[in-house]
Amino acid sequence: MANEVELKLLIAQHDTERLLHHSVSETVVRRELLPQQLLSVYYDTPELDLKKHRTALRLRRSGNRWIQTVKTEGNVAGGLHERPEWENEITEDTVDFDVIPDPGIRKFFTDEKIRETLRPVFVTEFTRTSSLLEFASGDIVELSLDQGEIRAKEKQVPICEVELELKAGNSARLFELALALQETIPMKLENVSKAERGYRLIVPVSLVPVKAQTLEFSPELSASDAFVRIVQGELIHLQANEEGALQGEDPEFIHQMRVALRRMRSALSVFSDLIPREHSASLRAELRWLTEELDAARNWDVFVLDTLPPILTAFPDRQGLVLLKTESEELRQQQNARAREAITSSRYQRLLLQLGVWLCSQPWREDAKNDDTVVEESISAFASRVLPKWRKRLKRQGKHLASLSSEERHQVRITAKKLRYAAEFFSSLYPHKRVRHYLDALAGVQEVLGALNDAATTLLLLDRVSAEEDAVAQQRALELVRGWVGGRSQAQCKDLEDTWANFVDQKVFW
Repeated sequence: MANEVELKLLIAQHDTERLLHHSVSETVVRRELLPQQLLSVYYDTPELDLKKHRTALRLRRSGNRWIQTVKTEGNVAGGLHERPEWENEITEDTVDFDVIPDPGIRKFFTDEKIRETLRPVFVTEFTRTSSLLEFASGDIVELSLDQGEIRAKEKQVPICEVELELKAGNSARLFELALALQETIPMKLENVSKAERGYRLIVPVSLVPVKAQTLEFSPELSASDAFVRIVQGELIHLQANEEGALQGEDPEFIHQMRVALRRMRSALSVFSDLIPREHSASLRAELRWLTEELDAARNWDVFVLDTLPPILTAFPDRQGLVLLKTESEELRQQQNARAREAITSSRYQRLLLQLGVWLCSQPWREDAKNDDTVVEESISAFASRVLPKWRKRLKRQGKHLASLSSEERHQVRITAKKLRYAAEFFSSLYPHKRVRHYLDALAGVQEVLGALNDAATTLLLLDRVSAEEDAVAQQRALELVRGWVGGRSQAQCKDLEDTWANFVDQKVFW
C-alpha cells in the first residue's frame, strides 16, 4: 500500500504553457518525464456500492501496460489529498481481485453481488505532462499537467488541472511550490478528485450547506496535533461551502463559511499558549480580511430576509417600507457580489495555501521560546487548563450584562463564542450528556446576544439607506424599523437576564 499525498489545482487552458515553462524550475533539479496518454476506466455496480463504501476501483492503460488501482477514503483539506491506494500491474484489461494485497479490501470484493454486477461506469482520458522536481532539502515532487476529459455515456466534462504529488519529503513543499506558481499563474485549489467528478456525471450533486463536524480525540493526543486537526477540519468546513456561496441562492453557505472562519480564529485564541502570536500574525490578518468581506453580505441577508419580513407583514400598506425593501435588496446583492469576488480572488487562494504550509511545517514546534512541555502536553491536560480560563473571562465580562452598552455586550458575545467553540473542540474528551447541557445553556446566551447584536447592526445598516424617492415616506419607514428593532431589543434584554443566570448556574463538564 502507498499513501498518496498530492495537491490538486485547477488551471485555465490559456495558462498551461506558462506553467510548463515556469521559472520555479530554475531553482531545482528538474527531470522531464515523457508525456503519457492515460485512459482510466472506473468500475462500480448499478447501485454504486463502491461509491457508498468510499472506495474507487480503476484500470488505467499507459502505453501497453494496464495498472489496477484501488483507493479508499482519506483526508482532503485545502486541496491536499491524502489517501491509501493499492496499485498492481495486470496482464489484461480485466479486474483481477486476487492481486489486491489488503485483506480487508479483498474481503469487500468477495461479495458475489458486487463481483457479478461490477461494470465500467465512466472513463477519464487525458494527456499527462510531468516533471520530477528535486529540492536541495531532499523533497521530491512530481509536477503534472493533466489535459483531457471525463466521460459517462453521452456526458462529459473537461480536465485541465495540475497535480503536485509528494514523492519524498515534507508535504509543506507542495504548498510552497503552489504558492510560487500562484505568484504569476492564477490557479484554484481543488478538493474534488477526478473520480468524484466522474460520479457527478452519473448522480448530480445537490449542494447543501455544510456545518462543522465534531472531532474525536483520544485523551493522550498532543495538544499540537489536536490543533492541527481542528484547523484542518475548519478548512474542510470552509471549502465545502464555497461552491454554494458562489451560486448565491442560499445565504446559509456564506454564513457557514463565516462560521468556519470564526472557529479557526477562535482556535488560534484558545491555543494561544501553544501558538506564539508571531507565528500566526499574518494568517490572523488574512482570516480577518476574509471574515470582513463576508460579514457585510451576512448582515444584509439577515436584515432583508429576517428582520424586514415581519415588519412588512404588520404594516402592508406602508409605501416607505416597500421602497426600503427594494433599496435594501440592491445593497444586499452588492455585498453578496463583494463576498463572491473575495471567494474567487487570488488572495483567497493564497490564504488557503499559506494555511497549508503553516499546518504542515508547524513552526511553533521549533520556537525556542516555546516550552516542550506545552507543545507535547496532552489535549486532555490542555483542555482542563484552558476551559476554566475562558469561563472565568466570560463571567467577569458578563457581570451586569443587561445594563452593558451594545459594544460591551458584543465583546461578551465574542468571548461566549470562543468558550463555546473551545467546548465543542474538546467535547469528545468528556461525557456527552454533561457537555450538551452546558453547551445548550451557553447557546442560549449566545442566541440572545446575537439577536441584540443584529439589532445594533440593523441601526448601522439603516444609516446607509438613502431616501431619494418619496423621502418622507421612506424616512417614516426608517423610523418605524428603528422603533420595531428597539422594542424587540428591550424584550430581549429581559430574556438575557434569565439566560445568563441559567448559564452561570450550570455545572461545568470538565
